[in-house]
Amino acid sequence: MRLKIKNLIINFGLLLIIIETLTPIYFMIKYSISDRDSIITGGDVIPLWPYHPTFMVYKYLLSSPKFIDVFLNSVKVAGFTLLFALMLGVPMAYGLSKIKSVYRDFLLVFLMSIRVFPDIVSVIPITEFFIKLNLDNTILGVSLAHTLLALPYVIFILLADFEKVPPEIELQAYNLGASKTTTFLKIIMPMVIPSIIVSSIYIFILSWDEFIFSYFILGYGEIETLPVYLNKMLSFQPPQNILMGVAVLLSLPVFVFVLLIQKRLLINIKEGALKE
Repeated sequence: MRLKIKNLIINFGLLLIIIETLTPIYFMIKYSISDRDSIITGGDVIPLWPYHPTFMVYKYLLSSPKFIDVFLNSVKVAGFTLLFALMLGVPMAYGLSKIKSVYRDFLLVFLMSIRVFPDIVSVIPITEFFIKLNLDNTILGVSLAHTLLALPYVIFILLADFEKVPPEIELQAYNLGASKTTTFLKIIMPMVIPSIIVSSIYIFILSWDEFIFSYFILGYGEIETLPVYLNKMLSFQPPQNILMGVAVLLSLPVFVFVLLIQKRLLINIKEGALKE
């Protein structure tokens, strides 16, 4: 009897989580394909589904040169951030895993320092520094700022996996004539691929959705990312269907990226299980 009640509570909790997760997605999609009569009802109850679903909002956005330009800017920023964070984070995590002194803790605290303070506090000195380097209002500047935000988490995620690699494996590779570079790229790296994939998901989502650093570094220049563009749209109070259309297109690449890279993660986990 107790087991049944426990299962009911668990299932009910899972149902609430599913409803809470899917409700915003439902409203985003519903309003993005709503016709005018389904939004402005003249006092009548707003329908649960549009009277005449239409994809005119998506046609309008995807045919807008401004929106396409902003979308591509976000893709570039997320791509560069992913590249920079992994290029710096992977070797740094590997190097830190080899340090067995108290100095490593100081290094880790230093790396986490940018995440200790709220973004609104950290963004001011970083923006001032980037302005002096002429990196404000540039794709590179925003990408480097996002890299600073993502790097501590990437290092901490990868550090745990690098520490699990038995040192005997590296010694055997060296004894067989493999160089340090070959050992790292062909033996150590494949063993931490799942953590690299998890880090990649985090980096992409962080960069794609990040607003504060993008807003301050880009200022009121010509370059915009999707969160900055959406914020600017809100100031003009556009129709709900256009806002929801932008929100759907903002969410879609994240969903596709996570889906594709998660598939690769599952493949690696299965391959690891078979090897064991």
